[in-house]
Amino acid sequence: MMSNEDEIKNEDLMDRLISAPSDTIEKLYDELGSSMVSSAGGVIGAAAGGVAGGPMGGVIGSVVGKKMAGKIISNDGPFIAENGPSAVGKYPHLHRVGELIFVSGIGPRSPDTNEIIGGPIKDKDGSPLDYDIRAQTRSVIENIQLILEEYGSSLDKVVDVYSMLIDMERDFKGYNEVYAEYFSEIMPSRTTCAVTALPTPIAVELKVIAKA
Repeated sequence: MMSNEDEIKNEDLMDRLISAPSDTIEKLYDELGSSMVSSAGGVIGAAAGGVAGGPMGGVIGSVVGKKMAGKIISNDGPFIAENGPSAVGKYPHLHRVGELIFVSGIGPRSPDTNEIIGGPIKDKDGSPLDYDIRAQTRSVIENIQLILEEYGSSLDKVVDVYSMLIDMERDFKGYNEVYAEYFSEIMPSRTTCAVTALPTPIAVELKVIAKA
């Protein structure tokens, strides 16, 4: 159990870490390199927490980790999530410009297995297959959530959604129901369009704009 003196020392350490000048963080960024991106925040935060130790160390580690991650990913440019679904072309999961994050079109493929959650809309020969639009929509939104959170943002910062459905008549109702589960309180603007096809045999794809 920490003494009052230890608690005061740890609180002082936390205050000093929180108020660390930006150039100190930027120097660390230059030394680590851009490849560290958000993961570096967690590493440095854990190290800072280890210095303090105890319950207070966890708090300090969390604060410093978030501070460091925020500094590292504050630059404009592309970001590829380590845990996001693989891209089907040469594009990032998202691209930041100022205070806005532009997420690329995201489908329902599993980041772990690359399978289409809810099933593909057709087989390799092009024959139609039955699929679950609700499962596909849920997977799309959770993929977007995963990407945003790895970057340091979140689903509740989404301000605009552009949705693409390959069969509006069949799928709009199910897609709309699942969409409401995630966005009925967030209330971003939304556009839903019918398209003739998507690059892979999926029924739905979403791209969003979020606040950084």
